[in-house]
Amino acid sequence: MRWIGPATVAVLAAALWSMAWWPGGSVTPLPLLALWAVAFTAYALAATGAEAIPSRTIWAGGILLRAGLLPAAPALSEDIYRYMWDGWVQVNGVNPFVHPPSAPLLAPLRLDWWPLINHADVPTIYPPGAQIVFLLLAALGPGRLLFKLAWLAADILAARLLAGLAGDGVRGRRALLLYLWSPLLLVEVAWSGHVEPLGIAAMLGAVALARRADGTPPIREATSRADPVEAVPARPRRSLLGSGALIGLGVSLKLVPLAVVPALWRRYGAAAAGLAVAVPAILYVPYRAAGASLFEGLRTYADVWAFNAGLFRLLEPLPGPAGVPRTLATLIVVAVAGWAAARRYELERALYWTIGAALLLSPTIHPWYLLWILPFACLRGGRGWFLYTGTVFLAYAGRDAYLTGGAWPEPVWLSALIHVPPLALLARDAVRDARAGLPCGTGGVVGSGAAGSGS
Repeated sequence: MRWIGPATVAVLAAALWSMAWWPGGSVTPLPLLALWAVAFTAYALAATGAEAIPSRTIWAGGILLRAGLLPAAPALSEDIYRYMWDGWVQVNGVNPFVHPPSAPLLAPLRLDWWPLINHADVPTIYPPGAQIVFLLLAALGPGRLLFKLAWLAADILAARLLAGLAGDGVRGRRALLLYLWSPLLLVEVAWSGHVEPLGIAAMLGAVALARRADGTPPIREATSRADPVEAVPARPRRSLLGSGALIGLGVSLKLVPLAVVPALWRRYGAAAAGLAVAVPAILYVPYRAAGASLFEGLRTYADVWAFNAGLFRLLEPLPGPAGVPRTLATLIVVAVAGWAAARRYELERALYWTIGAALLLSPTIHPWYLLWILPFACLRGGRGWFLYTGTVFLAYAGRDAYLTGGAWPEPVWLSALIHVPPLALLARDAVRDARAGLPCGTGGVVGSGAAGSGS
């Protein structure tokens, strides 16, 4: 079975590189989706045979696959040009929270890639930690390759942290393979150039420090339901503070980890939770001159944007003012965050629950959003989430229509195909774990064999 690793890498390379280097620069929709199906099938089969694939092959394959996608121009998303623009205007002394890219005042700063910026009439939505990174990179030159190299460096760091958390043996190799060879991760970072690995690396670093503080080993068998009031082991203060600071750094890059702060406070203390809030707050200070405009882009995103919603669709028909579904979805996520805090979940598990709830109830689920849950699914074995990283890519089926007509079609049958199978699998595993007396989210492909229990 030694051939399974090289063969999988060959199939992934053939499919994913063909997508990125398709003649004419666009492969949507049918060739793209067919190639995607080939890549994801190969990935799923490799996960079941991970015990036969050495770690060095997993690492070599992951790096090779990224190298082939790195030089390709993004064709599915233009977000990287917004990153470059935010950094470029800062190099020229402009606060990106004040003026949208379309502002006439900024016309002299427009470079040849300016027309590729999306939502050019909205000020930036990216928090201050991301803005500082954009600034540093743009100071070296606002080039696409440089930005993608920075994200890939963070991606490899995240993989290294994940390997340390997953431990040795078959489980560790399978977790590493599921991360490094993820077609969604490869496409959205190495090809499309999304910034997510910066926040993922920060979260995994926080989990590593929290585990050290908890005194838990890299691999722990889940044999019974966790006692919500069990005393937390003595833990080094520096690890706790470092974990809180890294969560704060993750929040400053994108707001995704914010909902874990209550669980951080409940289990690890006020100092750790305080740092998680203080770090992004301090990083906002250099941009405070924006005043009321500081959160204008985020308000627009929260109030208006909607795409590829999952469970949120069930809330949309509710009667009342237009904002009721979004408010209710937010309250449910807050309730999940409160539940994780009340149960004193360890940081890894709290992140898994809160990020998962936020994704399922978000009115906007771009494919790359699933990357935030991917490392925790690798560690905990969330089979439904792995399936989601495959089906969510079908959302790109409407991209051609959007580019030509300005509207992105989302037929009901396609939404059902994207969301129903992974949601059903998540529900099935949750019921199975509850009947077995295991903490939810511990079963799946990371365990012993394709359906064992993970850590």
